[in-house]
Amino acid sequence: MAGQVVGSLDTSALGLVHDMQLDYYGKRAAAASGDSSVHIWDVTDGRQQQIGLLKGHEGPVWKVSWAHPRFGNVLASCGYDMRVIVWKEERGQWQMAYVDTNHTASVNDAEFAPQEYGLRLASASSDGTVSILTYSPDGQWHRNVLQAHAGGAQTLNWAPVTYRDGVPSGSIRLATGGCDNSVRVWKCENEVWSQENPPFPYAHTDWVRDVAWRPDGTSVLATGSWDQSVIIWTQEMEGQPWRQVAKIQLNGKVECLSWSVTGSMLSISFSDGECAVYKEAMDGHYEEVVQIAEQGMTEVPGKMGGVPAPTGGVPGAQQAPSVNNELAQQQQAVMDSFGM
Repeated sequence: MAGQVVGSLDTSALGLVHDMQLDYYGKRAAAASGDSSVHIWDVTDGRQQQIGLLKGHEGPVWKVSWAHPRFGNVLASCGYDMRVIVWKEERGQWQMAYVDTNHTASVNDAEFAPQEYGLRLASASSDGTVSILTYSPDGQWHRNVLQAHAGGAQTLNWAPVTYRDGVPSGSIRLATGGCDNSVRVWKCENEVWSQENPPFPYAHTDWVRDVAWRPDGTSVLATGSWDQSVIIWTQEMEGQPWRQVAKIQLNGKVECLSWSVTGSMLSISFSDGECAVYKEAMDGHYEEVVQIAEQGMTEVPGKMGGVPAPTGGVPGAQQAPSVNNELAQQQQAVMDSFGM
């Protein structure tokens, strides 16, 4: 079964687009462009109206990240010019709210923390450090620095918030990956950052290009590398050793990882622009269920939910659920939670 493209943006005038992110409600899209700018569109109801052009970088912009809407319309960008810029929209106009120029090499990734942790922004740089900017009630940004990866930090991802009795529990945690082929997990207790022990195992043989926590509240982390593999790790509880539970061997260098909102599917993007979606099978290994290219989405026959594809004309054959239906259900559940 082939999927279909449900929306697109004309980025032909932007040059190379390095990253694009939807805001919390999925109504705005921000693009990190090779033309040193950040472009913002209103994509409500299929529209394609550019509503913002943010100029502040002096080189290609690598990443963008939206803050939670409780903090207003706030966006972060980072780039080759060693800058991290926090933008805020006031009365329809975007302004620089803060600029961090402390990194000494390209800033390769930036991401806001879950809103439960306040307004925090982590950035990963080729200078080997990861910085955490924290906005305080006095209106100031405070900076912490982690000596993260020799040769350069490539990626980072905040752990999802876990709850106990309806309140957040556990430490603030952050995973990072870098040019030393390693993954590290950091924790913050009483505003003091340290590397989690025991250390994360070594398993990759090339740069770690992305790390992604599964968003279902379990300690599951996916790591993707230029060694053409994605490894799925799990941890019984915070402070316990990490254990490899699955390894996906691929035919291309991994650039980006993204879990579905329920954590049931993992999207893997490659350096050649292709993308694949994997789903955990009943026996714990991950199998490819969808291939995505510029032309659209195609399901892999016989791989939906681990159920064999029905043979034609067999009475009573079980119909495998469509990945399109599952994705639509997940998206609708999110929209329903906001009354949309």
